[in-house]
Amino acid sequence: MSTVRPGDRDAAARAAPTANSPLAIVGTAGHIDHGKTALVKRLTGVDTDRLPEEKARGISIDLGFARLVTPNGVQVGLIDVPGHERFVKNMLAGAGGIDVVLLVIAADEGVMPQTREHFAIVQMLDIRRGVVVLTKSDRVEAEWLELVRRDVTALLAATSLATAEIVAFSAVTGAGQPELLAALDRALAGIDARELEAPARLAVDRVFTVEGFGTVVTGTLWRGRIATGETLELSPAGRAVRVRRVQVHGETVEHARAGQRTAIALHGVEKEQVERGDWLIAAGSLVPSRTVDVRFELLADAGRAWPAVSRVRFHLGAAETLGRLVMLEGRELSPGESALAQMRLEVPIVAARGDRFVVRAYSPSRTIGGGSVIEPLAERRKRGTDLAALAVRETGSLEARLLERLGHEPRPTHTAVLAQGLGESEAAVREALAALLASEEVVAPSDSRWLAPSRWNEARAAIEGEVGTYADRWPGRFGVMKGDLKSGLKSRLDAALFDAAFDALVTDGHLELRGERVRPGDRPWEPPAELVRVLEQLERELDAAGYLVPEIQAAQAKVGADGSEAVALGYFSGRLVRVSHELTYTAAQMESLRAKLVAWFDSHAALTVADLRELTGASRKYAVPLLEHSDRVRWTVRVGDERRRGER
Repeated sequence: MSTVRPGDRDAAARAAPTANSPLAIVGTAGHIDHGKTALVKRLTGVDTDRLPEEKARGISIDLGFARLVTPNGVQVGLIDVPGHERFVKNMLAGAGGIDVVLLVIAADEGVMPQTREHFAIVQMLDIRRGVVVLTKSDRVEAEWLELVRRDVTALLAATSLATAEIVAFSAVTGAGQPELLAALDRALAGIDARELEAPARLAVDRVFTVEGFGTVVTGTLWRGRIATGETLELSPAGRAVRVRRVQVHGETVEHARAGQRTAIALHGVEKEQVERGDWLIAAGSLVPSRTVDVRFELLADAGRAWPAVSRVRFHLGAAETLGRLVMLEGRELSPGESALAQMRLEVPIVAARGDRFVVRAYSPSRTIGGGSVIEPLAERRKRGTDLAALAVRETGSLEARLLERLGHEPRPTHTAVLAQGLGESEAAVREALAALLASEEVVAPSDSRWLAPSRWNEARAAIEGEVGTYADRWPGRFGVMKGDLKSGLKSRLDAALFDAAFDALVTDGHLELRGERVRPGDRPWEPPAELVRVLEQLERELDAAGYLVPEIQAAQAKVGADGSEAVALGYFSGRLVRVSHELTYTAAQMESLRAKLVAWFDSHAALTVADLRELTGASRKYAVPLLEHSDRVRWTVRVGDERRRGER
């Protein structure tokens, strides 16, 4: 094996980054005292044991961080995790968001209990790229090293890391360092690119204060960008914060990119208001939830079948959250098997579809399995119900998931809301919806709002049905008032859905709208002849009274049982004019009044109540309401106690 001079051990870490350098997060994993921290120090020159207790005890307790630039120029954020079983919680806080794992196994001890638990965590987090580092190789003979290789190969068999390279290494002599860096570059070459254009999402794993800058959080930027000056959301608290400064590995930058270890100085929040496990996200991009639908896999070496309901520790991102794991299928889960399940958490978490998680037993704490998030904003489900729909949400195409989601939406739903709920980009959802619209599998009642055809048709049928029923019951009326129609259907139709369906029915000619009344579009309206005769009788009664008309209730009673319907017909057709709650005049009477006012103002500048009484022969009881009506229709304008000529 080749060696590297101590003076060159951090040469890669000193390489200057560029704006377009590829980025990656690499994390260590392995048993306590197997040389993870020494490995990081040899590669980067950074001792990641920063706590006094870590120095005193000689073991890593919390996460450590360093920067490495590989020979191929990949900018790596290197995360060193603790190996002791008591600190697996801290290890998990750093394992989320890792692209490549360095599985560290001491050559003089081989595979140990925490090697297996850390490797199980790597599998549950679906980390598919890695390099196995056989540290302390300078302490063993070649034959022993070969036996350890065989054990490691057996451990990795039938896993996503079965083909991972195994490199012998010594942090003391530097032996194997070039081979390790070359193997790391080969592993990094196959990782998926991060979503730079997606809304920002940073998992907070440290929080502290810096004099002059206030509260600082650090973490892995899972997706998007974070720039100085922008406003973000600290979730799940929902607190708005402003970015004061951005640093990447100690260097101030204008913005950080997905795939970088990042430190953010924040304005608008105190250190005590932030904790490990929080998320710094683009405002509104994710919504906290206590209930999450998941696919859960029980480890093959779990030791026993797992019950249908159990209290567990749920790890996602840098957060550990207590909750209940509820199997939605089967009475129990056998080791090595998976099931649809639901996490019911004691405090809100911030999850997205596809997020990987790890589950540990509540007591004693041990890793039992993990899986992926299917529905981050779930409702509580009964065991054994809605499994088909949940299966579509888990594995269905984007189009299938859209149709399934829209089938449950009571109102037109915006593209952005659908994208957020499905954990997909808005552009991808918009494209899928356009295809579904072309095949008539969805409806777009308005711009960027979508609905299932079945729900759309139900809404239209409900409105048409109510309008038709009203027309049958009240043939003397043009139709039902739109406001009354909407109010009557509010228990069946969301307001936004009613408005969209109503407007479409009017546009299509299925409904005819006149003023605020609506009737079936295929049934031309003609008021019943008998009702017209009653209205004509009522008009004669009112005209005969001059301006001293009887109160309308008395007038309609005088013409018989159809009096109220005749009045309604008169108002709608414009043949009657309501001046006040008690007083109604014919259109001819009001036209006569308008002519009198025009003639008056041709020779007078102002009009008083007394003047109107003289013009009409009406008492003050009638003159005041008539003038108030004249003001409303702009025949007159009130100035103090007088009226002046109006606009009409």
